[in-house]
Amino acid sequence: MKRKFGTYLSSKLMRITTTGKIIREIDGLRFLAILPVIIQHISERLFRYSYASHSGFQGDYHKFINTDMSAYWISRGTVGVFVFFAISGFVLSFPFAKHYLSDKPAVNLKKYFWRRVTRLEPPYIVIMTLLAIALIVKGDFTFLQMIPHYIASIFYQHNLYFQDYSIINPVAWSLEIEIQFYILAPLLAYLVFSIKPIILRRGLLIAYIFVFITLQSIFNWHIGLMKMTIFGQLPHFLVGFLIADIFLTEWEKEIKKSYLWDLIGIIALILLMYTWTTEYWKNLVFALSLFTVLFSVFKGNILNAFFTNTWIMVTGGMCYSIYLIHLPIVEFLTRLIKPVYLGSNYIANLGVYVLIIAPVIMTFSIIYYLIIEKPCMDKDWPQKLKAYFKRTFSF
Repeated sequence: MKRKFGTYLSSKLMRITTTGKIIREIDGLRFLAILPVIIQHISERLFRYSYASHSGFQGDYHKFINTDMSAYWISRGTVGVFVFFAISGFVLSFPFAKHYLSDKPAVNLKKYFWRRVTRLEPPYIVIMTLLAIALIVKGDFTFLQMIPHYIASIFYQHNLYFQDYSIINPVAWSLEIEIQFYILAPLLAYLVFSIKPIILRRGLLIAYIFVFITLQSIFNWHIGLMKMTIFGQLPHFLVGFLIADIFLTEWEKEIKKSYLWDLIGIIALILLMYTWTTEYWKNLVFALSLFTVLFSVFKGNILNAFFTNTWIMVTGGMCYSIYLIHLPIVEFLTRLIKPVYLGSNYIANLGVYVLIIAPVIMTFSIIYYLIIEKPCMDKDWPQKLKAYFKRTFSF
């Protein structure tokens, strides 16, 4: 009975894709991306609202993580965002790569862009609207103060116009970069995958990544305002291009796995967290580590088994909803439970906060996913909704 219920529940939560096919490793990687982001955000708020005052620590969070090794590694959770960027590079390049490398039908650009509008915009607009209203009702901003921030956020321009994170939902900074990449992806895919010789194509792709990281270092595209644009993040997306190339030409039928890649993948993940910085050589190692982490999830025995586990990939499949709503929940709950303090051991405090907050995040994420996001995964939902209203209100 329990197994049947688990199977039923997982099927209800499973993503709907345009092709009807799911690459399990990609949803598993989405889990890998979202988990450290959530823990990092809980950690930051724990320090801000509870730990700093209880422990008497003098200084901000950035000073604190330099004095506590465990807090330092947890603070590296932002690397999950760059895993998301690489996943987007894989997913968005995939249909174009199939056309150029496997002689599949060309991608209809009108449908490609319309799919963005129907699939991703409704969940984004709904949560941004609800949060904007909540901030006005709470008294943090007046209606007139909120309007320019709301419009800039809805149209993915807050990073550029205000040169800062959205006051409505700060995590939207990465989604503004995603939309820039979405627009450029067809052109970038053509420039890469129209090259037929495999060695030349991959060599040029690796060269693009290297050259762009070099340009970032020369022109400071990876810091300040520019890091909040595609200029500051493009190499991460191109890593996804490289994985898509390998998948289509070598892995689509069978992937030979090895325990060696499990070890390499773990080392690469540690390097990924360590080399997230502005130093040039570390940026090069970061790109290599990002590629290796993704590669190892496909090629490792243990890593592949873990990240293709049904519940891991189901959770990863809901990552968009989780990403959109987790921060307001973290912000609210850490303030609510700030009297909870277990002494000077930071990890012990964080563990308790995660155990309290994570189930709440998952509960609301599942609700939001089932009510708002998953219906939008059906590419025909606008037509179905139109037909429903026509049937309901026709006289």
